[in-house]
Amino acid sequence: MVLSDHRGALAELTALLAECTLGAGRFALVSGGLASGKTELLQQFQRRAADAGALLLTAAGAPAERALQAGIVDQLFHGAGLPPEIADRISHLIMPFAATVDESDSDVRAIRHGSVRAVHEMCGIVLELTRERPVVICVDDVQFADSSSLQFLLYLRRRMGSGRVLVVLTEWEQPQLTLPLFHGEMTRRPHHRIRLAPLSEAGIADLLRERAGQDDADAADEAAESAPVLHRITGGNPMLVRAMIEDVDAGRPAGPERVGPAFGRAVLECLHRWEAGLLDVARAVAVLGEDRTPLLVGRLAGTTPEAAEQVADILTAAGLLVDGRFRHPGAEAAVLDSMPGAERSRLHAHAAELLYQRGAATAVVADHLVAADRVSAGWPVAVLRIAAEQALMGDDVAAAVRYLEPALPAADEDERLGITCVLVHALWRVNPAAAVVHAAPLREAMWDGRLRGRDAMSVVQHALWNGDEATAIRALDILKAKPELLDAQSAAELRIICQWVHGLGAATSMASNAASDADPWVAAAEALGTFWTAEFCADATDSAEHILQSCHPGDMALEVVLTALLILVHGGHTEHAERWCERLAAEAARSGAVTWQALIEVIRADIALRRGEVVVAVARAETALGLLPHQGWGVSIGYPLAVLLQANSVLGRHRVVGELMRLRVPDAMFSTVCGLRYLNARGHANLTAGRVLAAISDFQNCGTRMRDWGIDLPVLASWRCGLAEANLLLGRPEVARELIREQMRLPAGDRRTRGTSLRVMAAAGEPEERPALLREAVHHLRQAGDRVELARALSDLSEALADIGEHGQSRELARIAAEETKASYSGALPIPIDWAVGDAADPPDEPPALSDSERRVAELAAQGHTNREISGLLYITVSTVEQHLTRVYRKLGLKSRADLPRRLAHLTGTTSTRAFEARG
Repeated sequence: MVLSDHRGALAELTALLAECTLGAGRFALVSGGLASGKTELLQQFQRRAADAGALLLTAAGAPAERALQAGIVDQLFHGAGLPPEIADRISHLIMPFAATVDESDSDVRAIRHGSVRAVHEMCGIVLELTRERPVVICVDDVQFADSSSLQFLLYLRRRMGSGRVLVVLTEWEQPQLTLPLFHGEMTRRPHHRIRLAPLSEAGIADLLRERAGQDDADAADEAAESAPVLHRITGGNPMLVRAMIEDVDAGRPAGPERVGPAFGRAVLECLHRWEAGLLDVARAVAVLGEDRTPLLVGRLAGTTPEAAEQVADILTAAGLLVDGRFRHPGAEAAVLDSMPGAERSRLHAHAAELLYQRGAATAVVADHLVAADRVSAGWPVAVLRIAAEQALMGDDVAAAVRYLEPALPAADEDERLGITCVLVHALWRVNPAAAVVHAAPLREAMWDGRLRGRDAMSVVQHALWNGDEATAIRALDILKAKPELLDAQSAAELRIICQWVHGLGAATSMASNAASDADPWVAAAEALGTFWTAEFCADATDSAEHILQSCHPGDMALEVVLTALLILVHGGHTEHAERWCERLAAEAARSGAVTWQALIEVIRADIALRRGEVVVAVARAETALGLLPHQGWGVSIGYPLAVLLQANSVLGRHRVVGELMRLRVPDAMFSTVCGLRYLNARGHANLTAGRVLAAISDFQNCGTRMRDWGIDLPVLASWRCGLAEANLLLGRPEVARELIREQMRLPAGDRRTRGTSLRVMAAAGEPEERPALLREAVHHLRQAGDRVELARALSDLSEALADIGEHGQSRELARIAAEETKASYSGALPIPIDWAVGDAADPPDEPPALSDSERRVAELAAQGHTNREISGLLYITVSTVEQHLTRVYRKLGLKSRADLPRRLAHLTGTTSTRAFEARG
């Protein structure tokens, strides 16, 4: 099949054949770029010539046979099926003819005296053959022909004017002629030049239509619609176009960054069709990428810049390059992947050296050194370290690790410690388990007193993270003896790190002695430390805000940020904390700080659990666990597992809970705050599954540790509530009441803990006391927003009211409790509850205040405007409208838009009707 863009060329050759048949010798030179369809055109024409009765003499040049004298002539005559007597004459002429040609003679126009007779007789034989029928001589890729065959063609060209001979030669189109003397002589007489251009979009569309078939016009037109894409990727190269079509048929179409296997093979076939110089330049272009210049490409390919530019022009004409680079990244990848490993490494190392000598950007040179997979001492190590530090400043943690790892083995003794420090910092942000491999040199430097500042702090931080308490205490002793090793900020951060892992204790006091009390960081650390004493004062919240506004992955210890977030959460600023989580998680994702992402996602899961959004909590905790390998969590693994245990217990997923309990956790975890969370959650899971004694053991173990460590905080782990519920199941209400009384004497911490305590107290109390206690519990839990605990309290209140004969209210509360439970599983908005279920003498708290933006959005929504209309009226996005309304619903406890007018009227006092009237 001839491509539609090449049909004119075929018609022109066919016309020349007709003229030749009438007795006029003709000559045609067909040129085109690499893999432009010349051979296919020539073969199609040969079929036409054979059908017309012409005698075909065909040959094809090849780079490997260029030194084989008379090779083309031998192909022409011995593949034509000539009569034996003529074939014998030719054989006797070719051998002496080839022997007399001097390969070093570059002037193919001059025939040596000893060759004249042989050439003359061979041409005579051709002209004799024309008396019977036209003779068509076709030579494909004549640029690879040997010199003796070129001489034969020139001799015949000068004598074929009146013979029925048609000579058709194909050659590559190149910026400079490969056979200038041959061309000059061959084209002195009338001739026809036919140039094959790359396929146009229309030509590709025609090819696609033909492949789709003529029977289904719609399918053919649909197939043709992809012609612009094929043209953009292939540049119209027929071989590449067909390869792309083959990939599409096989279900492997090209994408923005990749190509199918057939396309990749076609790229390599194009590059291997000529001399090695073509492939060498293509490889140099692929290795250098965007940093290529003719000079660099030439140096890397082992040639001159001029020669490199000429080859680039050939590759551009072939559709492989555009503006000096590969037209498609997949083509570049195919070239790189095809290189032997040693050659690819050598080219990248050479490219790095060339670019370094010319002052290229540090990261560019470093990328080549990494790709070379071999780094020598000296300037390569310095380049990699500088590139890593720049990458960290640009929040590209993965790149920093990629640069530092190959630099470390090649560094000398003076450089190695500094590189190790930077590498450990970077690896910890990606995967703390990977940083452990390089921790030994830092510990040795710590013992020798050679580490200062954040490097010294990180030794303690990583030891605590991995449960290596002995190393942490030894390092803290050194820092206590030499306080000058830590600056004020590092000392303050170290104190919070110790608190995050162990709460208040000896390690914390050792970590706090190095800083000046006048330093603002010390004041912030003191304020954040109140989290462990349940003193949620304004200073703590303000300090948490300042820290969150100043933090950035890599510039501050993660534990400091996590403590600040928990202060907001437990201090009643849950929504604000969640907004900070979203912002910090996005920033961590951009910078590749996976460790930050994982722990912040756990905080988000904890927030969802505190709201009773158990399905959301499970999803977020599972996401967090999926970000880091199990061993990368260290002792912090207890935090996400605690959330998963508690949330899955609420959902009744006992099999999942059992699998979570069987997960191996570090023994050192149980000596940490995360271990306390885990023990408390495991206790609740055991209680839900009916393993009461196991639950009691977990709660008692948790409580003992919390009291011993001086952090007996119900907001951290309300173990007494769990232990009281377990004693109720064992028929010991007095023990349960005493546990709850003891808990309620502690600092309340938050409404959620108080509401849960009241619910359990009601369960342990006398029937007549239960309704009042449960109304108060509902009141606190409604404000706290914990839907699971609220549903439990409502259900208990329903039963208590039924016991005293208030069946109407009992049924209504049972319905709301069921809906609240169902909604907590689905993530729906909270369900509004009439305050009539509470104590009439105890009016509800004022609902949380709406911001100005939230109030404007709520008022417009109450008036009946759609989200899109509100967006236009307030000049904000529809997404922002939706976010404001979600917060309004949550703050006001609304189920839907329909409840807005009544609730807003109550807030603004525009109606005398109570928003929540008591029911029957």
